[in-house]
Amino acid sequence: MSQSTSPAWHRVASSKQKEILDAIPSAWLVDEELLRGQNFMDLPRKCSSIMSEEEVHITEQRAVDILAHIRNKTWTSYQVTLAFCKRAALAHQATNCLALIMFDSALERAKELDEYMAVHNRPIGPLHGLPISVKEHIYLQGTPATSGLISWAKAASPGDALICKVFREAGAVFHVKTTNPQTLMALETHSNLFGRTTNPHNTNLTSGGSSGGESALVAMRGSPLGIGTDIGGSIRGPSGFCGGWGLKCSVARIPHSGLSGLHAGMENIIGCVGPMANSLADLRLFCKVALDAQPWDFEPSLIDLPWRNDSPETLSKKLRIGVLWHDGEVTPHPPIQRALKDTVRKLQKAGHEVVAWDPSLHASLLKWINTAYFLDGAEEYTSTLTQELDPAVPMIQWLIDSASPTRLTVEQTWELNSLRDRLRTSFSLQWREAGIDALLSPVNASVASAHDESKYWGYTAVFNATDLPGVVFPITKVLPTDAWDEDTPDILGDKDAMYRKFWDERGAEKYKDAPVNLQLVGKRLREERLLAVAEVVEGIIRGADDEEKSNRMVKRSERIELVQSQL
Repeated sequence: MSQSTSPAWHRVASSKQKEILDAIPSAWLVDEELLRGQNFMDLPRKCSSIMSEEEVHITEQRAVDILAHIRNKTWTSYQVTLAFCKRAALAHQATNCLALIMFDSALERAKELDEYMAVHNRPIGPLHGLPISVKEHIYLQGTPATSGLISWAKAASPGDALICKVFREAGAVFHVKTTNPQTLMALETHSNLFGRTTNPHNTNLTSGGSSGGESALVAMRGSPLGIGTDIGGSIRGPSGFCGGWGLKCSVARIPHSGLSGLHAGMENIIGCVGPMANSLADLRLFCKVALDAQPWDFEPSLIDLPWRNDSPETLSKKLRIGVLWHDGEVTPHPPIQRALKDTVRKLQKAGHEVVAWDPSLHASLLKWINTAYFLDGAEEYTSTLTQELDPAVPMIQWLIDSASPTRLTVEQTWELNSLRDRLRTSFSLQWREAGIDALLSPVNASVASAHDESKYWGYTAVFNATDLPGVVFPITKVLPTDAWDEDTPDILGDKDAMYRKFWDERGAEKYKDAPVNLQLVGKRLREERLLAVAEVVEGIIRGADDEEKSNRMVKRSERIELVQSQL
């Protein structure tokens, strides 16, 4: 089909995608040979003509450490921002993760911040000079906020979202906005407007959604800290798929005003803004800066609850952790089962108590939230997405086809909300009776899904339904030896059969190089305590891994000595 006879939306999409690519300086374009293959995690090191060794080093540090270097004047904001702009450009060419490039304005802002530091000998705020990426549908003054919709391609942000305003005043440098899927409502980042975003560990797999551009960019270290959103797993799923850290707080904890999207004004189920990063310390940084600004004075729906300094020292020496081995609906794939078992073994070895969690409420919670997403019978979706103007991409078409076409009455929504409260109360009582400090869970039934196969979000959406905070963190990677165990339960139903088929098609080879993350869930509005538990768990895992590595090295040395003695 020629350009002149193609549908209007083709021209809009082509123009948008060209605009993004054209914003990358020609000197930062990658040789086509380096863009062949499926794992691009080492791409920056292969592009020595674009990024220096020092720039690669800068971009691989934690946000908290980068800020310390800027405050100590060992690095300038301009130096840091330039390094992240380059790496973001590489990430986009590898994964198609950027929705808007703001390199020029970011570098100008970095210069201004450096001048301020030179004159005043102090930072302008706690995020002075730190590049931060922003999910596309979050308002940022002077930028589009399309939610991946062709019809909103030129929709401009009316100003900064409150979280962006807070971070801008704290000294952040905004260098890119990242892709999100058509309508936002998918665990796959794909739209007609931006195209498909892929996973940098394996481009045959998805980076997740709806914060999939953020997850791919952060994984490739094109941003030290990203702003995502989550209403069913949209921070945790992508972070898990790409091997990063992501935090979903309870509703009304972190500023959430200033977003584009369908469902505007719906309060039956509310999403939240949150951080995506490569370390736990950077999740804390995000939350502390956001809450130190007392955002409840500007967004009345927020709870006046400052960030508390919970740490591992404030916890009991012996934790009691619940484990969700499966949710009764879909059995996690073999790499996830392995990660759960290894983590439980390490926790127990460290002296902590682990108990199995009863998932009997999960199916009802998932059914409730799936109904709450489409109170109008998906009418807003079907009227927005038409074959002529913006046809639904496969995952969104599947979602629309799966949604009930029934439009709920006002009275039915009241009944639905009453059911939500009863389910939350039952879940809370179960938690209390179990006496657990946190719940260890899969992030998803699969590691990063193959494209158009992210059709289940029960392991994340349930905790939106209960409004509990969840943090995801990396554990391991898929191994060639991963396979179903003998104790794997029988097929639980149609969804389970579908996900087992996804794995059985090619087994571990299909998910080669994919990260394996797990999720810890805490009590409502206790994000600080949850992160303290996560810090303990991370320390145990890291310590146990270091011990195992040391033991392997000792055994290898002993084998070498034995061979040498026999010669």
